[in-house]
Amino acid sequence: MDQPVPDQPAPPAALLQTGKVLGQSHSFSLMAGRCSAAQAETLLRIREGRLYLHCASSWKEFCPQHLHISSSQADRIIRVWQQHGPAIFELKQLIRISSEDFRAVEPFIKENALHFNDEAIELDPENAEKIAGAVDEICSNLPPKEKPAVTPLYGATIPDRVSTLEKMCQTIVFEFRHLADEDVGREVRYNLGLTLKCVTDALHHVNSQHGLYPSDSHE
Repeated sequence: MDQPVPDQPAPPAALLQTGKVLGQSHSFSLMAGRCSAAQAETLLRIREGRLYLHCASSWKEFCPQHLHISSSQADRIIRVWQQHGPAIFELKQLIRISSEDFRAVEPFIKENALHFNDEAIELDPENAEKIAGAVDEICSNLPPKEKPAVTPLYGATIPDRVSTLEKMCQTIVFEFRHLADEDVGREVRYNLGLTLKCVTDALHHVNSQHGLYPSDSHE
């Protein structure tokens, strides 16, 4: 006689939510810039609740394997959620906007609408063009940014300038090495490589013009 199959305990709601996210994982690599508020919040819950351990040995392993984005990209999405809440994600579903511009626009967003010029513009796809225009106008009225102070090298002696330049170069090399070791994602790594190539080409050009490389016979 066949034995009755015992009832399986219902999985925790959090684990079900993890499965839901995994079901959407094919789109995560494409939506990192236009992630929904619900998806961002779910990422936060998975990371903070360590729910990824049901599928992988670490967060760094879980993200590329199951979400098709790097852990750094996922962390950035979570960080934006923690800083700005759901409103920025709702707005990003409609228009392109940076976190910096959103900080200027955020006071105008209330009850799922952008309040501007005595009008409440619902955060709805059909209002995307109108919202984009309002955001542009808000940002264009911001005071100009102050340029960061730059310490000039030209007031120092030549040896001091060379010494300062050497330290700057060491810092740049260290930063390149540090970023190259990070899990920065394909696009960021590509941009890092382009930056390295531009810097390398520029320095080679300086040497070809001025012959700065020391020769073997230099004493």
